[in-house]
Amino acid sequence: MSAMMAITTITLRTSTKRRLADYKWGDGTYDDVLNMLMDRVPLEDVSREQVREHYRRLKTFQGISKEEFKASVKARRKSDS
Repeated sequence: MSAMMAITTITLRTSTKRRLADYKWGDGTYDDVLNMLMDRVPLEDVSREQVREHYRRLKTFQGISKEEFKASVKARRKSDS
């Protein structure tokens, strides 16, 4: 690992960590594994799926009026304090 590399922590399920470990080899790191996997899946493919999911959810979205929204925010603020 490079001395200049920043270290961060990510939360994974135990099963996900086990799956990632299957992709590790030699002295490779989880950073190496994640970068290898991300290099193989274009960001556009992931974005396309997210946009599809967004439009799917919009089909059943039930909006509320501005007044109802403001009232719900106000009520939530009261309950949080």
